[in-house]
Amino acid sequence: MLQDKASDNLKEYYEGEYRKCHGPKLNLPSSYAEIFESYVHYQTQRVRLLRPWLNPSMRLLEVGCSTGHFLYNIKGLVGEVVGVDYDSGAAEFAGRTCQCASFDCGLDEAGLAPASFDVICAIQTMEHIEDPISFAVMLGKYLKPKGIAYIEVPSLLDPLLSVYDNFSYRNFYFHGAHLFYFTPRSLMTVMNRAGFTGEVYFTQDYNFLNHLHWILVGRPQPTCHDGLSSPKLPIAYEVEPELRKELQAWVETADNQYKAILAKYGVTENITFIGGLSQT
Repeated sequence: MLQDKASDNLKEYYEGEYRKCHGPKLNLPSSYAEIFESYVHYQTQRVRLLRPWLNPSMRLLEVGCSTGHFLYNIKGLVGEVVGVDYDSGAAEFAGRTCQCASFDCGLDEAGLAPASFDVICAIQTMEHIEDPISFAVMLGKYLKPKGIAYIEVPSLLDPLLSVYDNFSYRNFYFHGAHLFYFTPRSLMTVMNRAGFTGEVYFTQDYNFLNHLHWILVGRPQPTCHDGLSSPKLPIAYEVEPELRKELQAWVETADNQYKAILAKYGVTENITFIGGLSQT
């Protein structure tokens, strides 16, 4: 009964208050279509990171699937995708858009068979959970013995915090919906204690110009697309095409090198665990 009550409270929160404050438009509610379109085109790094473990016969489950923007990008690489999310509108949108089964409840309430998935993903979800270890244990319950868990969380070593110590970003980054922020060590500890072994990977979604904007202006860019897309210089219309092309190529190269340096030193905004249940 206590678990049922907690699930009811979470469902009420994520269908109501959370959507009013957290989304692609700062402090404004967004439609499910707007959420989907804001993130669907920026899943390349996640797909690339997970792809070596995938094949067309696999079943993949995403817990906390939101509107399905990740599932939409990964569904062509596996045999079946399934989504779970407390937000009934988001789950319905994901199921319809990805043409897959989706459930608007907690994972243990979805009626899914234990040990039935080859891959289970939780992307930017574990930080919302009161007990991350119990959550990881629950994921393991639905994973096949040789299955793969893909767990992405926000990093406490985000470069705008750990490299630039940006005060404005600090106030923006930490908010009440996130109960935890992780380091590579703490994420690995959670997964190990839940019975998993694997590795931690480092990825950076937001681009070099986004960081410059925070450093110089002290606030977010106007839209998430500005920071998540390939960086674009504000070049005047009259500039000759060859110069425009060369400048744009330079900033894209610089952005790739910048992200590679952040990953090398483990100071990216996201950290991801990929691994399976211990075979002992």
